[in-house]
Amino acid sequence: MTELAPHLPESLLPEALEVARAIRNESNRARALTGLAAYFPEVLPEALEIARAIGDETSRARVLRVLAPYLPEGLLPEALDIARAIGNEFDRAEALTGLASHLPEAVSEALELARAIDDEPSRVMVLTWLAPHLPESLLPEALEVARATGDTRQRVWTLKGLATHLPEVLPEALEIARGIWPESSRAEALIGLAPHLPEVLPEALEVARGIGDENSRAWALTWLAPHLPESLLPEALEVARGIRDEDYRAEALTGLAPHLPESLLPEALEIARGIGFEYHRALALKDLTATLTPANVDLSFWQDILHALGTLTRSNFLETIPNLAPLILHFGGEVALREVYQGIREVRRWWR
Repeated sequence: MTELAPHLPESLLPEALEVARAIRNESNRARALTGLAAYFPEVLPEALEIARAIGDETSRARVLRVLAPYLPEGLLPEALDIARAIGNEFDRAEALTGLASHLPEAVSEALELARAIDDEPSRVMVLTWLAPHLPESLLPEALEVARATGDTRQRVWTLKGLATHLPEVLPEALEIARGIWPESSRAEALIGLAPHLPEVLPEALEVARGIGDENSRAWALTWLAPHLPESLLPEALEVARGIRDEDYRAEALTGLAPHLPESLLPEALEIARGIGFEYHRALALKDLTATLTPANVDLSFWQDILHALGTLTRSNFLETIPNLAPLILHFGGEVALREVYQGIREVRRWWR
């Protein structure tokens, strides 16, 4: 309902509201009403009352967090009371962080709760949620909580969350990240810092290259890809080529494909074409074809693409057709596109 609401014509919105109110599960009903709040702000008191009645505290906290941005000023004190009544510290902190942008007292309470949470990943999560809402007066306290985190990887993530407001903590976070072991976790931490410290990208790529576990290496390349400057992409593609497991090589290639410049596309196609197992080759080729446009494909490269796609089974090949439509139109015109469409219909009829 939440995702459907923006696309509904105005005439169907009352019916959608009726459907939302008929949902039995309180948590789901509250979420559905929240999704309709932009069109029926009068349902917000009702949604808040439903949230109050949710028995499971985790669900109650999550609903409050989703509901909070829509609440008018008059309902915020009631929402704060509901949040404060949640017994579990983490769930209470989650509910309070939802109210943080509207109620300064919710920020200080949530920070105090974060300090008291024993489970470090949960404490880090709360601090990360809170970071955008922290006033300058509370930043030193948040930094103190971050520095008290024992797990080095969790400490890096906490410091990263505060970096937008306290850029001076970045060197400290970088120093901690460089000491993290194993390499896959160090790469993860360096990648997390990359948006704030682009100078660490060559180092992060080198760490990714040295990760022994190929699954983790492919994951690191995928997460690095959006941040890499064009000068480092040939090296990243070479790292992907060096992954022996075809599944993970396809995964790395899929992650890199949307970010590759025109000059590297033929090499990426060659790597994809060399994947022996058809299923993994199809995945890589499908994602690679999604990056192709008439502007970056000449006739010779188009022929190479068709030869590569010719190694796929019928069903996998057909899945690439939507990506290829602009190229078919460019190189063959409307006649070629119409023939492809007719061919698909005939194949469907043969194999029905």
